[in-house]
Amino acid sequence: MSTDRQKSFIATIGTEFSLLHFLEEMHGERAISTPNRASGGFFTGPSQRRDDSHLLGLRSEVPINYRPRLALYFRHTNNGYRLYIRSPGPHYGMCLSTNNNGLIGAFPSTKSDTFYLIRENGIPINLENLNNITPSIYLQARNSGVLHTLIIRGSPYTYIAAKEGTALAFNLNILERNSPYLNHPDET
Repeated sequence: MSTDRQKSFIATIGTEFSLLHFLEEMHGERAISTPNRASGGFFTGPSQRRDDSHLLGLRSEVPINYRPRLALYFRHTNNGYRLYIRSPGPHYGMCLSTNNNGLIGAFPSTKSDTFYLIRENGIPINLENLNNITPSIYLQARNSGVLHTLIIRGSPYTYIAAKEGTALAFNLNILERNSPYLNHPDET
């Protein structure tokens, strides 16, 4: 039987058609949005500005290689994979997780979700099922839905979300298999 380390790996992640990264990384500046939650008017009050810099998104108007691909450590657990950010920058060491609105972003590891790697047919898999170093997979947040794109009225960004939507295929490039947890480099 395989250990968690033997099922863990480091990979870059992206999509076939668009740059995938944190909004701040893709746009080169803080990602401030003013999402419209209602129809507007006297009773809704002024628009609220929100810093979405730490959220994942897509940017289709730039080449896929505009920025280096997002690097993640896929740490296997009994409840799916915990996705630690390994790209250099302000989010290094944090985990991908879902916020209260279902948007995916960088959050402290103590508040992180786990994700299932899903084949096209909807069956969960792990590293043992990935013979190719560049597989195409879907990701599903453990207590939510399959990851997909989301456009929010009033925001100029395309987000990655986990509530309701058409599944988004991700391309992995597996860089290292049998990867140890950073805090326990000598684990077997």
